[in-house]
Amino acid sequence: MMTSTNKSRPVYAPLEADPRGTQHWLVISGATEAARSSAFSALSNVSPLEVWSVEEDMAHAGAGAACAVPNAVAHRFDGEDELLGALGVALRGARVGLRVYALGTEPFIWSVQQVAALAGIALEAVRLAHSGSLQRRVYCIHCRTMNEGVATNLVPCAGCGRHLFVRDHFSRRLAAFMGVQADAEVPGELPEIEHTYL
Repeated sequence: MMTSTNKSRPVYAPLEADPRGTQHWLVISGATEAARSSAFSALSNVSPLEVWSVEEDMAHAGAGAACAVPNAVAHRFDGEDELLGALGVALRGARVGLRVYALGTEPFIWSVQQVAALAGIALEAVRLAHSGSLQRRVYCIHCRTMNEGVATNLVPCAGCGRHLFVRDHFSRRLAAFMGVQADAEVPGELPEIEHTYL
């Protein structure tokens, strides 16, 4: 579980099946093998279950992952963008009672949350669990550019070029951490770069 004194920082718990659900979709990208195994175990008794995953993740998981939940319907995609696009289309036709379980990197699981919200899926019907890389999606408050895959406390903005300090403040609406100009008061005076989010 990830915790922080910052109240905006998400706190995650392991995935658990919601017995009130009538359909269950597990959406995975970038999760560790241990987290995938735990999720499959937690959802092994729900039906019907669909597993939406990035092909590369399941290839790394090995043959055992494919049959971890024998009656599950598998949807595999070449990348996250393709998966999220197909998920958005499918969610627009979803019935009441659907439960979505998102497992993977923080940017990915919050992208799933955004796609579900756009499709009108209730917040309580989506469960998120972080697993894998700690890299962050950082929103530049100056030019509104999203900077992906940030592993350090400082990052040059891909949009405006400012050196952004990566704050621990997380916006659920934007699904990103906030980045503010690190040398706004004294131009050129920057803190030491730390590889914090690997």
